[in-house]
Amino acid sequence: MFHKQGRALSRIATVMLTSSLAVGGGLLTVGPASAATPLGSGVTARLLPGMSHGESVSYGAPGHQAAGEAGLFAIQASDGSELPVYCIDLLNHTREDAKYQETDWGSSSLAGTAGSKIKWILEHSYPSVSPQQIASDAAAKGAQLDGLTADEAAAGTQVAVWSFSDPNVPVNQDDPKAAKLTQYLIDQAKGATDEEPKATIALTPGSVSGKSGDRLGPITVDTTAATVALGLDPVADKAGVVLTDAAGNVVKSVKGGATIFAKTPAGAAAGTGTITATSSAEIPLGRVFTGADGDGNHSQTLILAGAKSVSVSATATVTWAPTGPIPAVTAKVDCAQGAVVVTATNNGDQDFVFTLAGQTVTVKPKSTQTVPVKVAEGQKYDIVVTGPHGFKQEFASVLNCKTTSSTGTPTPTPTAGHGVTPTPTGTGTPAGGLAFTGGGGETPMLAGIAGALVLAGGASVFALRRRGRHSRTSS
Repeated sequence: MFHKQGRALSRIATVMLTSSLAVGGGLLTVGPASAATPLGSGVTARLLPGMSHGESVSYGAPGHQAAGEAGLFAIQASDGSELPVYCIDLLNHTREDAKYQETDWGSSSLAGTAGSKIKWILEHSYPSVSPQQIASDAAAKGAQLDGLTADEAAAGTQVAVWSFSDPNVPVNQDDPKAAKLTQYLIDQAKGATDEEPKATIALTPGSVSGKSGDRLGPITVDTTAATVALGLDPVADKAGVVLTDAAGNVVKSVKGGATIFAKTPAGAAAGTGTITATSSAEIPLGRVFTGADGDGNHSQTLILAGAKSVSVSATATVTWAPTGPIPAVTAKVDCAQGAVVVTATNNGDQDFVFTLAGQTVTVKPKSTQTVPVKVAEGQKYDIVVTGPHGFKQEFASVLNCKTTSSTGTPTPTPTAGHGVTPTPTGTGTPAGGLAFTGGGGETPMLAGIAGALVLAGGASVFALRRRGRHSRTSS
């Protein structure tokens, strides 16, 4: 991970499309969507300044000639816990005000085979394994790493991670011992087929619906925690909704892996509420964090380098009505498709008709339709779905499926005063701000786009904002 001097200076205007759309015989105005929590559940975090251990390295790629640091740094979870991380996007850098969200490999640049190799490295190197033990393990394989320090171990581990996440970028290491560790880790990890670590916590599906009086679900509580506390928001609580197990017993907490249902009162007026699951759970090593700043600029993707117990939460919506279309809508990033996949289920007694991504879809009662909404790499999306009786679902984040080194994005000539220089390492926080990996001067600003998507009984706004990729170089 390289150390960043200064702050990103460019900002780009958002282009929003505001439309007046005829819906159900009336006039509906579609405007900018309100803010939403990024897709995903589990751990949210922010990047901490500085680097705990690392060393100077340089890298060379077309348009990129830079020097800086590779090593271990940290993110801070919402409960204050500090988690060690490495980066998996060498030519991108972090944003000072970026927020991070735990996500699956399939919703990140680890959607391919690199995840298993990198997870093996993290399990068998620093900080999961002490420098002394790493040296001992390496000696058994014929690699001599006597006297390996924490700085060398962190730098060697980060470069080994990059060799799989950013294989097109050669990295030069000044320290021969760190370089030897990198090669040892690469050689040992090549055959790894480790499975993806489980999500810390999730409620699946994230939205259920049905007629008033019915039990709505099931919802599976997926978590690494032993037990999970359950709750309802004031809307659901006031409406008389209760949570039950499969046998119909009211529950306030359940074990991981349990299924729950939302029982709505017979004849209850239409409404939408929120189910919350909270616990303290161990976030497994190898979980990915994708991030963006408040303006939607993609921040460098990170991977957890050490397991730790943290406070976690997840939510699901529950919608009920006595009659008519009763929608439940979820969305998930699918990097294999380069899309946000929107899934609409209709548990009512009338057709649910909507237009999404240029196509009109009819969801018959008691059926489901799935529509992938294509989003360009690095673009911010904001999908707001509104339906009958005040129903609303919003999904907002930045599509972050590829490393910058794999996109072929051209890098501009460096801007004066924006070079990258190595900074001292060691325990504690070095001066100068946040750690980063990155290419060079300010990229040209790119125009944004926005679209309007109409749902029966409401509307869905799909806003895309294209942000310039940042890279810092020095030659």
